[in-house]
Amino acid sequence: MKAFYRYTDGEAEEIPEGGLEALLERNRGYLRNYEELECDLDDPAYVARGNGFCDAKFSEDFVEGQIAKYRARVNDILQSLKNRE
Repeated sequence: MKAFYRYTDGEAEEIPEGGLEALLERNRGYLRNYEELECDLDDPAYVARGNGFCDAKFSEDFVEGQIAKYRARVNDILQSLKNRE
């Protein structure tokens, strides 16, 4: 039977084979990726189309939201690991 981890925001994610530690590393990786992307938002290589204009592949609001989401998830998992000790 698959085990799931429920974040405080209500979303659930399947716990990988490595347990909470592996889930933590996965979410830290996502967070690092969005933090790197945030640094490159002004790069002209990041171009997308939306509402009739070309601006950026990802909006600043989207990237900031994802960073906040994954920071919260990393903190959730860290707290669960701490409580487990």
